[in-house]
Amino acid sequence: MTSRSLTLVNGDGRIRELRHWTVWLSEVPAIRRKFCQWSEDFDAFHSNEAASVAVLANAAAKARYLAHTEYVALKRHVTRGRPFRRGRCDLWIADVASSTSWAFEVKQHFAANGIRQATFDGRLARALADAKQVDRDEADRRVGCLIVAPRHGTRCDSEMVDRIDELCGSADVAFRIGSGLGPVWLAFAFVD
Repeated sequence: MTSRSLTLVNGDGRIRELRHWTVWLSEVPAIRRKFCQWSEDFDAFHSNEAASVAVLANAAAKARYLAHTEYVALKRHVTRGRPFRRGRCDLWIADVASSTSWAFEVKQHFAANGIRQATFDGRLARALADAKQVDRDEADRRVGCLIVAPRHGTRCDSEMVDRIDELCGSADVAFRIGSGLGPVWLAFAFVD
């Protein structure tokens, strides 16, 4: 699946997430363009994780999904004793029509041209580990999400695009999103 600004890099086309997330993420390029036009080339994906998650929540709302960021959720405690503690989850999205929801724990990495597979996998594993801490009752699926954006000052040429596309092969689902100040990648790993 490829549109003008959204490319599926990795994923099984038979899973429901691909259908829903394609609708959701198709809204992201227009939001990135609006930010760049409004505020002199500000692209949230080149800023920080919180700004990136805000764009993802805006896109979900624009695609008619419910979205909630940085919400209080039950998470597994790392020590013995109380099995759960109150914590925060980065992003929750739901499709009311299908009664389906997802809880996302997000990490962001600013990549240099020579990003290695081990670096990519390690960052995605950290997002997945955080998603595993979220209580199962928070959403139908818990998901680790890694956002990869080229490091400031890094020339994102076709070689870098191909390299990061290749790295995304280790994710369960991955998209490349164009527009804004250049491509960014969203790689997802499922807990369940």
